[in-house]
Amino acid sequence: MEETQYYKTVYSKYWAEQTKKYGYAPYEQNLVRLIKKSSPQKVFEVGIGTGWPIGAALKKKGITVDGCDIAESSVALAKEELNNEDGIWIGDVSEYKGDTEVYDVVYCVRASWYIPNFYRTVKKMVSMTKPGGHIIFDVMDRNSLFCVKQRWKYVKEKYYKFLGIDIDENYGQHFISLTRMKLFLKRNRLSYQCWGERELTHNKDIYNTPKVVFYCRKER
Repeated sequence: MEETQYYKTVYSKYWAEQTKKYGYAPYEQNLVRLIKKSSPQKVFEVGIGTGWPIGAALKKKGITVDGCDIAESSVALAKEELNNEDGIWIGDVSEYKGDTEVYDVVYCVRASWYIPNFYRTVKKMVSMTKPGGHIIFDVMDRNSLFCVKQRWKYVKEKYYKFLGIDIDENYGQHFISLTRMKLFLKRNRLSYQCWGERELTHNKDIYNTPKVVFYCRKER
């Protein structure tokens, strides 16, 4: 089975079961606060998943939530969760063909590490955002201890596979250099603030808190 097909058939079903099990945790609550900060009327979520909990929390505040995801079953659930049949669609955000500069906020949370070229995704997000609007996303810091742990796990998986030992494959996650991301944002004339996951949640687990949230503003 090819990797892309794996995500469309198995990955989506797995997360459909997991999202509500995780609950509306402090990390997600902080993300919602950031999205709501500028009092948006219409937002777009890249990698919307099932629409829960982020989209659902925004919808309760009267915000229109559009979005996209590559997983067909997740999109079906998101349409139902957010009562939005036309604004949520199957596909990659690069396929977006609507009017540019439509949304008050465009965000991608808990998904960037599954996107091979996330810098290209951010550029697309900027093109969809109104002047003065916000682009919000989180990435996994490539210098975090979690990243080191995952790289070591990947090496072991390759070694076991070479020996012919069956294992559950860990599909590659994409980690981002914070220095490179900050330079990218400056070159694209985006002002920003950023916070680490532990700073937002007060979680003291240094091994499993690799996320960094960027809150960017598009010039008017």
